[in-house]
Parts: sequence; structure tokens; C-alpha cells
Amino acid sequence: MNLFLIILFLILYSLITSAFNKKTLKIFIIISILFVIFLYFFCEKKFFHTESFLPAKNINCYYLCCNYYNLLSDSLKKYKLYISDNINYDEKVFINKGKQPLLDTSIYKGKVYLYFGITPVLLFYLPFNSFTNLYLTDKFLVFILSCFIFLLSLFLIKKVLENITELTEIPQNVIILSIFLVGFCNLLPFLLIRSAIYEVAITTAVFLLLFSFCLFFYYLKIKNTKKQNILNFCLASTLCLAVGARPHYVLFIPIFFFFIILLKYRETKNIKDTIYTTVIFLIPCLFYGSIIALYNYFRFDSIFEFGWRLQINPINQIEFKPTFQEFWLGLKNNFFVLPSINEPTFFSLTKTFGHRIGKDYITGVFWTCPIIMLLLFIPKFLKQIYNKNINIFIFILLITVTIFINIIVVSFAGMMIRYIFEYLFLMIILSLIIFLFYIGEQPDKHIKNFFNCLFIFIFFISLFLNISLLFCTENFLTHDYLKNTYYSKAVKFLF
Repeated sequence: MNLFLIILFLILYSLITSAFNKKTLKIFIIISILFVIFLYFFCEKKFFHTESFLPAKNINCYYLCCNYYNLLSDSLKKYKLYISDNINYDEKVFINKGKQPLLDTSIYKGKVYLYFGITPVLLFYLPFNSFTNLYLTDKFLVFILSCFIFLLSLFLIKKVLENITELTEIPQNVIILSIFLVGFCNLLPFLLIRSAIYEVAITTAVFLLLFSFCLFFYYLKIKNTKKQNILNFCLASTLCLAVGARPHYVLFIPIFFFFIILLKYRETKNIKDTIYTTVIFLIPCLFYGSIIALYNYFRFDSIFEFGWRLQINPINQIEFKPTFQEFWLGLKNNFFVLPSINEPTFFSLTKTFGHRIGKDYITGVFWTCPIIMLLLFIPKFLKQIYNKNINIFIFILLITVTIFINIIVVSFAGMMIRYIFEYLFLMIILSLIIFLFYIGEQPDKHIKNFFNCLFIFIFFISLFLNISLLFCTENFLTHDYLKNTYYSKAVKFLF
């Protein structure tokens, strides 16, 4: 199997870096990052509707649910909030001829509205079209955002680690393999390979959330009050924009707000300064919150209606009521489902039943990325870095947000791989920080070598299962479309 050889090559490549000095490591890191980005490009460009990757002069909507944001962008330029007045959208923009229903949109008073948030349109689609007269595609945007998510994840890991341990004490091959682990084992390639409006919403929100974490990290480091206020305002703004992509991210605003206020009062012991910080944080929240409220009101006559209850969808969302049984079923399926053997990919994902949205073939994240089991050592880890001053706050914030996303996904989202990404990428960031900290702080060379070998084994298992997941044909709705394409060729080559 060529997949085995590719993984062995990556491991060998990482081990080769250990033979060079520390100064040369930066070159290997850059090569590794470029390799991940190249494979992101390959996944996005070569699979599924390859003709709709680059920005184009016309809007190309196609099955399933792609490039709807451009329809809204065009409507906004005409001072309209709906994307069509006909549920069976029959305009010439469709690649597939004939009437195509605009799935996962919302119907109200005979008008079709985009259910998904307006942030991607305001932040990306509308400005891009205004400056270039071209229409940005979902595939192209997801590729760009995925690259930034990957780079910001590495940036956050590096910046946190260099404040709690000596990076030079971490084995060089482990650093290289960590780059590949972050790049390939968090389900981000799965989003790339079948990008649509769903993946645009998720990658936009995750990018803004990660950017918020980076801003918060610098907020912890900077003591200048003026710069803190600027970072505070920018942090609140990015969080609000994230809510405009994924509405449930509104839960993270009070979490960040709590930490910002707590840190300010802890630093100054001054009520006036704390109130001033509160006002600065709330200004963008109230401003963008008002925009979203008015956007909802002008569409659905209610500031609280996001279109969720009015969706064109085979699943009746409004009837779902979360229960402890559903939560436990989601928790079991998300974390503990074992991989099954299934040709031609050898290891495939196990199809799960009983949850409400989707029945994707999945494998529990404990098996696809075993490194996250290190999260069990979080209490001990926090105790050890407590004397590192403010760094403990970034960890507590990361942990809190991760728990909230996990509860939301497990309780409501069902068995959809794209939703698992929303918490898995944070778990991997936390787990790698913990592992790299301990291996860097380990004085015994024999124990350090043991952990090095263990990490190589974990990397091998993780990459093998994640690539198998990526090329599990049962997870794609368009089976016929896969025949004689790069996708089918990739399956034959790898397996």
C-alpha cells in the first residue's frame, strides 16, 4: 500500500532533520508547512466540481449547496435580502441544467433567504466582487481560510510553548511531525475535499475564533493600556463576526468577556478602568449585534429568527429536543466508535445510526487522533505551569471554549464529520502543547526517546486513519461522480 510508504517517508523525513543543527530546522519547518498547504490545494482543486475553484465572472451554483453566498452578495447590491423568489431556482447560473431546489435555505412569505450567517458575505464575497468584478467561489475561500487556520494553529502552539518551556529541548523530528499532525489529522482536509456553504460557515467561524485566541494571547502579554484597549476592541469584533458565521459562537462572547474583565481588575484593582474596558468590549458587540438583529427582522419579522425554523431541509429541525440519551449517544459516537475494515480503503469509518442529523461513516476521535488522550492530564499540567503567571489563562480559556463546542456538537449536530472538526482542532492544539511541554521538560534522555518513539507511532496511526477517512467513498453523496476522477485514482493509488 502506497499510503504506508508515504507515511514512512514523512517519518523518515522528520528523523533526517535531527541530523542537522537547530538553525537548519527553520528550513525544514517551512518545507513542511508548504507541503501541507500544497496538499490542501490538491484536495480542494482536484476533487469535486474542479471547474468551480477559481473566481469567475459568473455565479456557478451546483449540487449540493455551493456558492449561495454569491447569490446573497448580488442581492445586497440590489438592496434585497432574499436570494430568490422561487424555491426551484431555475436561473442559468446552475451548472446542472433544469430546476434545482435551493436546499438548506429558508422560505418566508414566498421569498428564499440564505439561512447561513451574513459574515462571509460582508467579510469576503462582497468586497472581493466589488474590487475585482469576479465572484469568489466557496472552494477557493475554504482553501484560503484552511491555510490560515493551519498557520494560526501552529502560531498559537509556538507562542504558548516558548513562554513555558525551551523550544530547543523539543526533538526536531517531533516538531516536524507535529506540523503534519496539525495539518492532516484534525479533519480539515475533509472540509476541503467537499467544500460548500457549510464548510464556508465553519472555516470562517473557526478562523475568526483562532484569531481571537491569538489576540487574547497578546492581550495577556502587553501591559500598555492603549494597546490593550485596541486589542480588546479587535477581539470583541472578531468574536462578533464569528457569530455572524456560526450563531452558537455567541456563547463564547461572555466567556472571553469574563476573562478580559477578570484580567483587567486583577491587574489594576480599579473599578473605573474595569468599566472602561467593559465598554470598549461591548461597543462592537452591540453594533454588530444590532446589524444581525435588523437583518433578521427585515427578513423574518423577528430579531430572534435566524431562519432555522424555516429551512428547506428533509430534517425537521424545530421538532428536535435534546435529551441526555441523545447526548450520550453523540458522545459515544464522536469519541469511541471503532474503525471497521472495509475495502477498498482497508480501514473505513463505521456508519452510526440513531442521531438526528446525518449518518456519516465515522471513527471516534480517540482513534483517529489518539494524542488527545493527553487532555486527561490537564489538571496536572495546569498545576505545573501555574507559576508561569498569565499563561494559565490562555489554557483555561481554550479548555472552556473546547468544552462548550464539544457539548453543542455532541448534543445537537449529530454525526456530521464537518461538525466534529469544530472541537477536534482545539483538542489537538491543547494536546500538542501538553505533549511538547512534557517532552521538552524531560531531563532523562532515555525517557525522552521513549516518548519520541511513542509519538511517531501515534502519528502513524493518526495519519493512516485520517487519510482512510478522507477517501471513504461511502461518505459522499455523489457516488457516480467519483468514477474516473482524481478521487477514484487517489483511492487506487493509496490503497
